[in-house]
Amino acid sequence: MLGFLALAAAALAPAPANPSIAGLYVVHQMEMGGALELQKNGHFRYELDYGAVSETSEGDWTFDGSTVRLTSNPMPKQPDFIVERDDPAPAGELYVAVDNPDMSWSPLTLEATVVGFDRSVEIYAEDDGRVNPPDGKRISAVKMLMPVYETGGEPVQLSADRGHRLLFKPRMNDVGQAPLRDEPLLVKGSALLMHRYDAEIIFRRER
Repeated sequence: MLGFLALAAAALAPAPANPSIAGLYVVHQMEMGGALELQKNGHFRYELDYGAVSETSEGDWTFDGSTVRLTSNPMPKQPDFIVERDDPAPAGELYVAVDNPDMSWSPLTLEATVVGFDRSVEIYAEDDGRVNPPDGKRISAVKMLMPVYETGGEPVQLSADRGHRLLFKPRMNDVGQAPLRDEPLLVKGSALLMHRYDAEIIFRRER
């Protein structure tokens, strides 16, 4: 973690944005560790450890005078799930499980599309894998959510005339690499403020 802190930012070429914002920024917060290097050539390197999250990224940055924006390059592929099996169940019933011998996830969390709801909702499977629809409505599609990262691939469409026993298989892909897309960091004096994982992360300038 933070292996690049000992390296000076390389001034390879003038930045298209204000070069004075370029430099090395470090997180000094309780239960957090992190660093952000804004190079003058428009490239960045980023690392963060916070709770169960440990992520890195690199790519391109821009500055509009008040906000730094980070975009990963190349863009990593996030962890997701594929459906390994879809066995029948009694009509209207849904059961889910994960083929994951290396770790235990509890409770299993899904994002569900519910008939009559304006937006998708997050729901949990019971200990036996059964998923109860909210308000007795029909669930028309689900996707399993990866713990911490809350990614899950494409939704699985559910039939109205039969039940489903779904077995999901995780694909870790580029786990630990953050897919930043115009991620904003507000400039506050000599610090940069990022809002991520429901937290305010303060990167303070080191040099």
